[in-house]
Amino acid sequence: MYSVILTELGITVFNDEKLEKTFPFSNSVKEYLSIKNKEAKLNELINYLASIQRGVAVSDESLLAILKKKSIDCQMMESIDLEKTQASKPQIIVDSGFASNPQDALGKLREFALGLSSSKVTEVSGSPDLHIIQAINSLDEIDKIANALSSRLREWYGLHFPELDNIIDSINGYAQIVIAGKRESLTKQVFEEAGFPDSKVEMLSLISSKSRGGDISDVNLAIVQSIAKQILDFHDLRKKLEDHIESEMQEIAPNLSAILGTAVGARILGRAGSLNRLASLPASTIQVLGAEKALFRSLKTGSQPPKHGLLFQHAMVHAAPRWQRGKIARAVAAKAVIAARVDVYGEGLNKTLLEKLNIRVDEIGKKYENPTEKDISCLLY
Repeated sequence: MYSVILTELGITVFNDEKLEKTFPFSNSVKEYLSIKNKEAKLNELINYLASIQRGVAVSDESLLAILKKKSIDCQMMESIDLEKTQASKPQIIVDSGFASNPQDALGKLREFALGLSSSKVTEVSGSPDLHIIQAINSLDEIDKIANALSSRLREWYGLHFPELDNIIDSINGYAQIVIAGKRESLTKQVFEEAGFPDSKVEMLSLISSKSRGGDISDVNLAIVQSIAKQILDFHDLRKKLEDHIESEMQEIAPNLSAILGTAVGARILGRAGSLNRLASLPASTIQVLGAEKALFRSLKTGSQPPKHGLLFQHAMVHAAPRWQRGKIARAVAAKAVIAARVDVYGEGLNKTLLEKLNIRVDEIGKKYENPTEKDISCLLY
């Protein structure tokens, strides 16, 4: 009975425990992984086994699948033989000529394990969905920093031109005015270049001449203008990140983007950790991602559990009446987990998922058009 044994250093063929043929790996980690992924061709081994014209026992399921695909008559080893093979792996490596002695075999197996771990780290680190997670986290951090800087900018420049704060809501427009300089140098052209409508331009021109703010030194103005420039730079960087996230999500997770939108989908992906991890989660977990504190508090105190977490940012959930949000969030989460699983296996965009979600949301809107007594009590609580 011929036995084909896959080791970390090569493939060995035995005939009734007698060594017949060896096929050493030139790059052990790469070739071993190619077999495990069922991508290896193994032409020399297949030609050799085809010439035997007898059934063989194989020690590895992936290797078995490759050989069967090439019409080799083979079967899986018995469990007792597999245990024996695994227990005597170092000696098999020595007998096959892959190592000079058992100590050398153990050393080479250790090197293989380190190389395999390194390749796994490299593979995981290069995963595109992890880069999306870093991008969406960077986007959120930029928002926090920009908001803090904008508050400081309004307070500081407001000492010189306090009336401006009540008129301009846009932080970018405010920053452009600050960069233009002191209120005495603010002209209609400055306001027009900042993108304000004619009605607001006239108002700003009038107020700038009648402002009751104090003077600001050139040194302080230069610092404030530097802050304003940083805010505008953050705005440009944020726009680039948004475009990058949208394009990457459309390429890597088109179905998840269709169901959740690129921004919400990326945040859900970031909270899950990876696309594979997200695809393995139940819909009930996806529904409350981002509301873990409220969930654990409800488990501890017996209070009402959260109906949604990050999914509250979804347009369908956010725009729905309060008593419908939990039901819609559940429907969105159910379709999101299916979308993630489709994306993991690269099946392309499935338009029916969004269509079915829209139908389900319409059903919820019609069925629960008015709150029930239970919903009313929850709202009052």
